[in-house]
Amino acid sequence: MANEDEAGTGRRRRFRSWFRRPSRESVRLGALALLAGVALNLAFAPVGWWPVAPLAVAAVSALCAGRTGRRGMFAGFWFGTGFCWVMFQFLRVFGPGAQEAVGVVESLYFLPFGWGMARVSAARFAPLWQACLWVGEEFVRSRWPFGGFSWGRLAFSQPDSPFTPLAAVGGAPLVTFAVALSGTLLWRAVVVLRRDRTTGAKWAGAMVVGALVLPLCAFAVPLASPDDGTPLRIALVQGNVPRLGFGREQQQAAVLDNHVKETEALAADISAGKAAKPDLVVWPENGSDMDPYSDPAVQDEIQQAVDAVGVPVLVGAVVNANAEGTNVLNRLIVWTPGQAGGMGATYDKTHLVPFGEYLPFRDILTKVIKRFNMIPRDFVPGHGRGDLTLGGVPIAAVICFEVAYDDVVRDAVNGGGQVLLVPSNNASYMGTGQTYQQLAIARFRAVEHGRWTLEAATSGVSAVIDPRGKVLAETGEYQARYLDFEVRRNTARTLADRVGPAPEYAFALAGLAAAVGLGGAATAWRRMRGLIPGSAGRPGTLPGAALGENTLTTAERDAASLAPAAAKGRDR
Repeated sequence: MANEDEAGTGRRRRFRSWFRRPSRESVRLGALALLAGVALNLAFAPVGWWPVAPLAVAAVSALCAGRTGRRGMFAGFWFGTGFCWVMFQFLRVFGPGAQEAVGVVESLYFLPFGWGMARVSAARFAPLWQACLWVGEEFVRSRWPFGGFSWGRLAFSQPDSPFTPLAAVGGAPLVTFAVALSGTLLWRAVVVLRRDRTTGAKWAGAMVVGALVLPLCAFAVPLASPDDGTPLRIALVQGNVPRLGFGREQQQAAVLDNHVKETEALAADISAGKAAKPDLVVWPENGSDMDPYSDPAVQDEIQQAVDAVGVPVLVGAVVNANAEGTNVLNRLIVWTPGQAGGMGATYDKTHLVPFGEYLPFRDILTKVIKRFNMIPRDFVPGHGRGDLTLGGVPIAAVICFEVAYDDVVRDAVNGGGQVLLVPSNNASYMGTGQTYQQLAIARFRAVEHGRWTLEAATSGVSAVIDPRGKVLAETGEYQARYLDFEVRRNTARTLADRVGPAPEYAFALAGLAAAVGLGGAATAWRRMRGLIPGSAGRPGTLPGAALGENTLTTAERDAASLAPAAAKGRDR
């Protein structure tokens, strides 16, 4: 009976401990982690200060160093909160609650991440395992739930940094690993130097050199030359999307009309000798919000524009997935001039955006949140990969957010695509910076796959990107404009294309194994050392540091043990 009472008392104490007033140390830890997470956003477009990324990694490594797994989770959560709530601010266009809901969900991934960072901070080669944990966190976040949301990966903050060429070797996972390793090495250099300024200076210097050499090694990676390959002229059409003064059906008609008019303007400039005739024309995603298969008038309007320009056009359209029209497909259509009903091969978007293109748990959520009733129908995913032939040219095509998913882009390129096309519709996100974040990802993919990459957007930003990630031409937001540019076809595959997801699996598994295995071993070793007389390491100065980095001397321990008794005497 006594044992049961003691157990009950222990449970109540643990329960109360979760809800007691946070200590000053907890508030400071949470505030610093939140600030570090917010600061990481500066590395991403539209700001694009890429050196902030390894510095933010160093900061969160410092905050988790030497702490318990629970304290590491605490630091990780607030770091993730600061990062995700700012990163996903573009979701505010969907109304109150959207940004907050996604921010909370995405922040939860940083709970096990912080736990792992704390666990391995006392292990040998801690910077290596911590860098692997960054890849592991992105691995899970990019896949689950609902297919994941891979926006905000460390690699995507590096479209034009010294780390960028590593994308051609191991894709986004390798770049994330390299950026994270640079940051963790910088923090470890501080640890070693503060532990022992005399003998530790050499090791600290070596770690700083290692952090700087990592990006420099990327310069040895041979990148695809923009001048290699068969010339190919491609025109991108940006028709612009009206946002005010239209009902839903009127706006759909206006979107189609705008893209038809801009295509006909291109045709007129070709006839007048003001523009060179392209080999191909690319419309953006949803260039037609109306179904050309079921509406003859829509089909005739598009055919008229295609015939006017006189070359094959890749048309983005929303088409019915069933006879009732309750579900739709996000489709790219190869449209040929000079023939009635010139619609040919298609690609339907496979990786859809939850809450943007379809509503999970529709029956439940529409009853709880009435605003969701404004989403009248769901997109359904297509099948296969985006390898199409447009005017005799094999192309790799991915639609909008798909550019952020490694496997979707890689499959399209490995399917034989000689140029990478990214038709997009970012009209809802104008002015939020989201379209420039997507452009940065497209630039990263150009280097990763060694392909000229062209993004065609409804309202901006459309751009032409060479295989080294350089933007050679781009539109502004809310412009009706076309871009006509000569690019090059490329048939070679990069090492990243060949190795596929193997680096990501290797890094993620290594991080998990280190957190579970090495972290537990380090904790056990630390406890065992505490039981061995004379086994304490040298005194240090780091608060909450790892094994041997903040060990108290015997005199300091005695003073610390007497402090509570002295304080109690004063209270009396």
